Order: sequence, then structure tokens, then C-alpha cells
Amino acid sequence: MNLVSEETTHAIELAFAKLRQRSGFTERPSQVQLAMLLSDLIGGGQRGLFEAPTGLGKSLATLIPAVAHAIAGKRIIIATYTNVLAEQYWHKDLPTALSLFEENPSTAFLIGRQRYVCLTALDETDPHVVDVVRARSTLGIESEFRKIVPKSGRELSQLWQKAAAPPVCPARLCPMYDECFYYEARRKAETASIVITNHSVVIQDAIMAQASADGTGPLGKYDFLILDEAHDFLQAATNGLEFELSPPNLSALLGILGRCENALLNLAEMSGEEAAWRRDCASLRTAAENSQRRLSMPPDLLTEPGILAAAPGNLAETEQIKAASTQNGKAFAEGIAQTVGEACATFVSAMERRGLAWRSDLGERARQATDGIRNYSTYIREFGLGCQSVLEPQGVSVSYLGNNRSETKIRRDIIGLAEPLTELLWNRVPYAALSATMVLDGSFDFFKNASGARPDFEEVLPTPFDFATQAAVYLPKAGAIPDPSVARQQGSEPAYYRALARELGEIIEACEGRTLALFHSRKEMEGVFSMMMVPEDFPILMQPKFGAGNVGERFRDDPATSLFALRSFWTGFDAPGETLSCVALVRVPFEVPVEPPQIARAAYMRLQGQDPFREFTLANTKMLMRQGAGRLIRTTEDVGIIALLDPRLRTKRYGAEILDNLPSGMRTFDDIADAVGWIHR
Repeated sequence: MNLVSEETTHAIELAFAKLRQRSGFTERPSQVQLAMLLSDLIGGGQRGLFEAPTGLGKSLATLIPAVAHAIAGKRIIIATYTNVLAEQYWHKDLPTALSLFEENPSTAFLIGRQRYVCLTALDETDPHVVDVVRARSTLGIESEFRKIVPKSGRELSQLWQKAAAPPVCPARLCPMYDECFYYEARRKAETASIVITNHSVVIQDAIMAQASADGTGPLGKYDFLILDEAHDFLQAATNGLEFELSPPNLSALLGILGRCENALLNLAEMSGEEAAWRRDCASLRTAAENSQRRLSMPPDLLTEPGILAAAPGNLAETEQIKAASTQNGKAFAEGIAQTVGEACATFVSAMERRGLAWRSDLGERARQATDGIRNYSTYIREFGLGCQSVLEPQGVSVSYLGNNRSETKIRRDIIGLAEPLTELLWNRVPYAALSATMVLDGSFDFFKNASGARPDFEEVLPTPFDFATQAAVYLPKAGAIPDPSVARQQGSEPAYYRALARELGEIIEACEGRTLALFHSRKEMEGVFSMMMVPEDFPILMQPKFGAGNVGERFRDDPATSLFALRSFWTGFDAPGETLSCVALVRVPFEVPVEPPQIARAAYMRLQGQDPFREFTLANTKMLMRQGAGRLIRTTEDVGIIALLDPRLRTKRYGAEILDNLPSGMRTFDDIADAVGWIHR
């Protein structure tokens, strides 16, 4: 496997030698081990999966071999799930890695288009702010914008909504194209030796590369892909491959159509085709507006969501799919999808035909419009193809009619990612996927089966933490908390909430605040919160429906504070030090298969001879429990308690399996005071 030159290996060893000499650096053998394993994969063009536990220092373990191989001529993409971590890579970890080498390769940072400020939109909205952004922005992204623009709160958020780059733009026809932050980032990302990005960009790049004539997307051709936070990559892929036909998405289509019409109007006028161009646009606009009205005010009979179609064919014939299908909504949904899909296809055909004629007749001005025409036609064509996919789903997927508040939506979801990801990525480029939580029951099989990844190499690296001395488990005594599923069935949820409130109150007082309580549903969280009785010295924050980041910062800043939070805090949230002494996992987060994609996935797994509960629901739950528990110990100095408040962990057979996937060696207590006394001994 090892095709790494001695020079590259020596450069990596020398980089770590320099790192060891720096003040505050803690040497971790597993960090060097990971770096060398990644180097072998990059050099040999092979594929690997790694569990790299928290505290190992995987960012530098990733970047050091990436820089060494980039110096040797490789192009490497490093992608994370969140923009926050991508920015940490770019601003903090990459400069550190580069400082360890005598020679530095070219680097670039690229995230989704709509995370960049559009100078044209900002100039139209608040021209006084444009000069501030020009002078002080380096990347031109939302996080910079929010720091440098002299506004606050709601006013700043409203300005960002207007100034954010649209999903499609006229490119070279824009008067500020030459100073556009997004296109500058795109140009750098096409050729840079190391590109820091996110999972969504990797998926979109793969989709665009598959559709392009030369097989390349915005990231250009590259030699190796590193996916950090790989446990979240499946969600990014699902989001990137889904399609929804709904009033908000039709509003987006209409907005893009309006910008397209205005951007190309001058060319149409110059060619004497203004009236024809306006008719083309009006035809698509009418189809979209009529469909938007129909979805906003559907017939009274469309009160229940239901499945429209499923693929493959034998999935559509299962009893579960038939029972969940909608009969009265099928003609309604198909009529809308066909109307919009055909209108999109007709418009794109006419626009591309006119574009060819304009380039022939109008010279340089029309040639400048080439990128804009391509951008608009690609978006509108893909929208039309999405409508077609609702009528005829491909691969392993389901399309369905659903309700969102007062509006109706038509969706297609991919429920089998293995085939599309194999075609888009795994067979296209060598890769390494790594995360602190990649393994379940001692195996990578869950990730491999769900994603289709077929690695040449797998490795679980040792944790730098001593959980036997740094952490303990608290499991309340049998009978202290009712079974949540029984409480729901019997309608006795208030008693269940009171028991949880009592337990959490005791935990918060024993830990003097410092508690992160993770819930599975907002209803449960709000019900328990309403019954909490703790001293005023230990305030409790609750995650709001919007703006979760602010409440996380308030929790970090005040050690006496506790936080009740939902799914977004189960993974990726970091609060090291004294501010967090207990993570309470309130209920085992089982998925209840009631939505069409969940029903279709379960039916498909049964067709494959698999047990949907054991092989997906339980496996996914184990992963979430690992991730939630992983919020506790973030440094070698941290100590704390993992409180598991679901009584089913004691009474159900799967309870032992879930517990076995938590860090080994921790003592278990059924008295919170004993647990607190032990970790602070």
C-alpha cells in the first residue's frame, strides 16, 4: 500500500518534531499514527475508514500529511459537515500546519454560495455597508459579515437575508463580478492544492461533475478526498439528493426566473427578440404561479399525506407502501409536477437556443453572458428534472405528498444512498472518512452498509482520555422514572415529565448547574421544563425554536447554568472545562417509522431480508447515544457524569447493547450524590 516517497515521510516526521517543541502542545501517539496512515492512503491512492476519538487532534493529523503530499504535487479536498468546523480548519488549524513546513502549497476555502455576501444585493439594500465589507472581509462569508457590519440583532439578520448571494446569479454580466467573493473562492478552489470545504459542496461538486462534459465540478479534478465528521456525511448526501416541490421552493424558482429575465433582457433587446424573450419567461412564470396557488390551497380532500410512488418496482408492491399510499392525491400531485417539469424543460430549451444565436450575432457582450445562461439553465433544468423524479423515482427512493403547516408539498427522498454515492464519489476518487463515532458494536459495517463505502483499510485509534477515571455513569434506580413508551400509550405523560423533572433537579443541584440535558422531542423538553424546581442560583436555559447558537454561548459562559436542548446539540456541540459536568441523555432517541421515507426504508430493508429495527433504528440510536455522551469529555482535564434517564436501558434487551457502545471502564452509580462524589474524589 505504501507508495509514499521518503522525502514526504521525512517532511511529516519533521513537522511533528517541530510541533512537539511548541509550548502547550501535548504529544499523542495516536495522532501521529493517524497522520501516517492517511499519508499511506494518499500516496497509494487507496480508501480508508477511521475512528479518531475526540482529543486525538485529528485536524492536524489530517492537515500535516495533506500539506506534505500537496507539496509533492497532489490535490486534496478536506471537507467537514459544518461551516463552523470548516472555518476552524481554515483560520486556526491550517495556518498551524503550514507553519511546520518550509514550502507552502496553494490553499483555498469554499462553502455554499448562499453563505457568501452578494455585493450587488448589499449595494441595492444598504450601500453604506458595502465599503465596510470590502475593506474588512477576507472571505466574504456570513460569519465575517455578522462580525464586521455595525448592526445588531434582528436588523443584522434582516440585512443578511437580503445581502446573501442567491442560489443562481448572472455571473460575468453582474457589474461587481470581478470583486465577487464567491466567484473568487470558486476560481481558487478549482486549482488550489488543498481546499477546505464542507460535505454539501462535495456532494454538489460530484453531481455537477457527473453532468458535465469534462467530468469536473467547481472543485476541479483532485487526487484525494478527506471527509471529517463522516458520521454526518449521510445526512449531507440525503439533503443534497432530495427534491421538494412546494410553495417556498416555487417562490425561489420565480425569484431566479425574474433575475434571469432581467439579466438577459439587454441581449434580447439588442437582438430584436425582447417580446419573444418576455413570452418565454411569462410561460414558465404562469406555470409556477398557478402550481404555487394550487399547493397553497389544495382541495379539501387532500388532508392526509401519502406515498405517490416508490422505486424499485418490488418496493412499490409491498403491503406497507400500498397501505401508506394516497389515492385521491396522486392525480393532483402528478398534474402539478408534470406542469412545472414541462414548463422548465421548454424554457431551458428556448433560452439555450437563444443563447447560441446571441453569441453568434452579438459578439463579446453575448459571450460574457455564457456563464450566466449556463447558471440559470442548469438550475431551472435541475428543477424540472426534480419534478420528473417525483413522477418516476429511480434507485431506492420514494416520492410522496405531505403537509407543512397549511401548505402541501410534493417530495422525493433517497432512502438508499449506497448506489448513488458509489457512482458519484466512491468509485471516482480515493478517500478517507473519519469521525470520533464511526464504529458500532466494534465494526464499521453500519456506515459501510448505509453509504456503500468499500474501504481498503479500517482502523479504530485509541482514545487519549481515561474514561475510567474521568467519567462515571448515573442510571436511576428501577422504578424512579416511568417507561416513556408506556406513558405515551396510557396518556400518563405528565407523571413521566414530573419524574424526569425531579431527577434532573437533583442532578442540577448535585452538579451545581453545569448540566446539558439532551431531549428527543420539543414536546417532552417543554413539558419537563415547565415542571422544574431548582434554586435560582442554578438557572436553566432552553433551546429556542430559532437561534440555537446564542443559547449555547450563554451556557458556555456561565458554569452555574444548565441547558435543555434538542438534536442539534447531540453532535458537534463543544463545551470543555468546568461549564459542563453532566450530560443527561433523557430518552433513548428511537425513530418511529411514521413518515413516508421511514416507512419506505423499513419496507425495503424487509425485502432485503433485514430487520429494520435492529439494523437501522437500533443502530442509528446507538450512534446518537455515542454522539450525545461524547459531549462530556473534551480534554484530558475534563471530568463528569453521563446520566442515562431512560428506564428501558435497564429493562429492555437492547439496553445492554446501547451501554456497550459507550466508552468502556466507567463506573455506574444509581445515586447521583455518590457519582458526583466519586468523580470529584
